[in-house]
Amino acid sequence: MILIKKEAQILKTHDHRKIYKDIYQIKPGKTIIQQLPELKYVSQQMTTSYNMNWDGRPEPIDEKWLAWKVVNQIKQITRNQLEYKFKLMPPEIIWHEEKDNKWLVDQMMVVADCVTDDIYEYALNRVIKNLRVSDLPTLTFVKSTSILCAQRLHVGDYKNTVETLAVLKEDIEKQGYRVKGPHREIYLLPAMGCYPAENCHTIVRIELEALN
Repeated sequence: MILIKKEAQILKTHDHRKIYKDIYQIKPGKTIIQQLPELKYVSQQMTTSYNMNWDGRPEPIDEKWLAWKVVNQIKQITRNQLEYKFKLMPPEIIWHEEKDNKWLVDQMMVVADCVTDDIYEYALNRVIKNLRVSDLPTLTFVKSTSILCAQRLHVGDYKNTVETLAVLKEDIEKQGYRVKGPHREIYLLPAMGCYPAENCHTIVRIELEALN
């Protein structure tokens, strides 16, 4: 009997940093105003202090960052069931407000457009089972609408992004806009993967509305 070995299918890896290069591949020294497309995220709301000496991005202290576990499960599901393989996206944090040295934040990651509610729920339940807990109530599947925003790339220690945020606000006011809601930071380099800290790359983003 002759055994025929079936060749494993080689799937293309979709890198959404390249698919949305106008969002994730901006250059330093310039404020960019753009209309963002609809995007999908796995989001985790936390109230936590942060270790701001963690290379690459802030590290939550009081709560565990678990959304990435759900994203990893989603990656497996889309690859195995939909034959869609995508690269892990950088973490993003929406900084809502600080109280008693703790921040209320939404910490999230973009996932592929093909991800559905059913896929998210299945991935979430697999993480719940693996962690042997009853629920992960602070995690949600977010489908954002298209929004107008301003972005600027901060090159340097992410602890100093407040400087870039200030420049961003000045630029948008000069162009007839004002800030709508809290700002977001996107940490482009892997955690523990950028030495020294001044080589960090962080996108600072704010949603906009026109001045009356």
